[in-house]
Amino acid sequence: MILHEGYIYTVERTTKTKSIFRCKNRDCKARCHTSLSMDAFLSLPTSHCRAPQPDGVPAIQLENEIKANAAITDESTSTIIHSALRTYPLSAAGQLRKNQSLMLMIQQQRTTETVDVDGHLPEKLRKTYHDEGFILHEDK
Repeated sequence: MILHEGYIYTVERTTKTKSIFRCKNRDCKARCHTSLSMDAFLSLPTSHCRAPQPDGVPAIQLENEIKANAAITDESTSTIIHSALRTYPLSAAGQLRKNQSLMLMIQQQRTTETVDVDGHLPEKLRKTYHDEGFILHEDK
């Protein structure tokens, strides 16, 4: 994503020489082109059909923070949400997703452990959080 002058742009497509972004609001036709490294505009954004919405930026940053924490920690869903919300500005509270939606987003980021080719549990699930043996005997 790119934030420019209060507007948020998402990648529409990428060519061999540039990335093409479009306004996050799909009713808007505004586009801009950047270099592949996204360090410079090759063409500045075209005009928008609406006013900028800078209040949406904190909500996107919060969602990205929640997704990153969900992928790398084993903390509970509510702990991840509460720690992310501690720094969220009250002025942008209207842009925030509902709690149930944030919880679902966390669940979608987490990977599910599966059995290996021999039908055995992965090593991570064979131990408790205190690194004690959890599985005493395993057979088919």
